[in-house]
Amino acid sequence: MASLRHPTRRFPFSRRAIFLLAAAALLLMPGCRKTLKVDDPQLKPIQDILEANLPPGTSEGAVSHFLATRKYPVEATDKPGTIVAIIRAIDTDKLPAVTAHVTFYFDANGKLNTYEIVRETNAPVPK
Repeated sequence: MASLRHPTRRFPFSRRAIFLLAAAALLLMPGCRKTLKVDDPQLKPIQDILEANLPPGTSEGAVSHFLATRKYPVEATDKPGTIVAIIRAIDTDKLPAVTAHVTFYFDANGKLNTYEIVRETNAPVPK
């Protein structure tokens, strides 16, 4: 029985190679580095500050400087390529104060990929 494939119609790449190229292209797209939006309205001001000042691609040094100038405490972490900070938003005119644990994730070149914001139990306001 003859093959159904036409002998002159051969692809230079295998299906697996095409799949891997497509997957790599998707990972490199800027939209893939977006941070998930928070649902908690009290965390929204923190996310807005971070989005305005620390877009994806910001260097690790610039993120550290941003946190230091605003006196946000940074916690030690065992994970390379991460910075963990405690950010407290105090805007009691609109919403009660809220404290967030923010983990910043960096790529191999030290550029900000994304960050994760998790609500934390409020601690007393430092004086």
